[in-house]
Amino acid sequence: MQCEKCGTEIEEGKLYCEKCGHGIQIVPDYNPELEERIAKTLEKLVHEEFGNYRASEQEEKTKIHIEKKKAVGIVGIAGICLLALGILLGTHIKHMNSYEYQFTKAVEYAQKKDNTEEAMEFYEKVLELDKSSFDICIALTDIFKQQKKYQLAEECMLTAIQRSPANIDAYRKLIDIYEETENYSKITKLLQNCDNKDIEMAFAAYNLSEPKVNVEEGKYEDSLTLVLKTETKETIYYTLDGSEPTLNSNVYRKPITLEEGEYTLRAIGVNTKGMVSSELKKKYDIQLEIPAAASIFPDSGEYTEPTDIMIEVAVDNTAYYTLDGSIPTKKSLKYKKPIPMRLGNSVITCIVYGSNGKISEVTKKEYTLNLNTTYEAPEAITAVRNLMLNIGETYDLEGHAIGIDGTYSLNCNAATMINGVTYLLVTKRLTLSDGTVQDFDFKYGVNAENIGEITKVYANSEGIYRLEAPY
Repeated sequence: MQCEKCGTEIEEGKLYCEKCGHGIQIVPDYNPELEERIAKTLEKLVHEEFGNYRASEQEEKTKIHIEKKKAVGIVGIAGICLLALGILLGTHIKHMNSYEYQFTKAVEYAQKKDNTEEAMEFYEKVLELDKSSFDICIALTDIFKQQKKYQLAEECMLTAIQRSPANIDAYRKLIDIYEETENYSKITKLLQNCDNKDIEMAFAAYNLSEPKVNVEEGKYEDSLTLVLKTETKETIYYTLDGSEPTLNSNVYRKPITLEEGEYTLRAIGVNTKGMVSSELKKKYDIQLEIPAAASIFPDSGEYTEPTDIMIEVAVDNTAYYTLDGSIPTKKSLKYKKPIPMRLGNSVITCIVYGSNGKISEVTKKEYTLNLNTTYEAPEAITAVRNLMLNIGETYDLEGHAIGIDGTYSLNCNAATMINGVTYLLVTKRLTLSDGTVQDFDFKYGVNAENIGEITKVYANSEGIYRLEAPY
């Protein structure tokens, strides 16, 4: 600041010039023209801010105000200046906090790559001022997307969808972002969480079909075969232990067999872009039913006439049996047709394998068959040996075969009755020199009352016999 009298520079805070002693005037002298300009400025500001005063009232008050200011002098002028400053400051603050200002500043800073944080601050203020604001989200999304600031663009569009959940364009912009960044799984989740039918229809091409299974969940008594498929041919990934299916889970390539136990099937479909379908989840509780034990007829006891033994099992189940009292397995004889009761004492033991692989309890019957006939088993065997020798099948009674390097063996342990005639049944077996054994599908039937009557006996699956000539 310079001295008005001598022009010397005066230090700040001094009240007079140290060189010439001239005093410093802090407040300017009263100036009518200055007062008039101030009054008009105040009038304009007040009118803009409050708008409820008429111009004539403002002029009258302003004149009164000026007269009062003249009376109080320098102090009045200072007060007017402070009031003007306050009004100007208030106007400025109001403008700074307006929606338009915050919107403009958000866009302005967003367009500058290095001012992202400032842009987001103004963005948040815009949303505070108008919770339904949609335009600011769109404006910033376009800018951030151009700048490849995809995370910020995504945040803006998610906010836009919150504010306008039925806006198809908002969904399209967000899906474009996800496609550009190859974040297809987010597209799936976005559409799965949308319950607006118009949105679902607009983006139906992005909706992957949930895997489907051919068997509904529930409790079962048989093993299951599950077939999975999707309508749009996605690759299916699945688990059976209830864990979440991922791209590292089992890939479905063929039907899945479920044995006894509890299973939780979870499956997803994944297309070539990596988009994931909604999840299929089904629970299965398989407690395999134990098949009913076999029914064996007739009952245990003593018999004097040939009797066939029959085994009854449920459909689709299979019976296996032994004739020596041992516990049968799948390697034992499979029941296919009635079994002639054995001569003397015998025990038949049977188990049933269900179609589900379960095994029944053991069924056992004991029999004693004592025939009251003229001829018995040893005599029937001798009669068949003589027959084979006579027809040129063997060259001695030891059963050595003619034209084959092997030996026939005969056995008679059962009998049957056909057309009222009791036949002793003789089984023939050929054992070759290399150990190979050949059985025959018939038995020789020797009349127990006429040893010279020999026939071939065939039995079908229903136990019906057919007789043929022995040669």
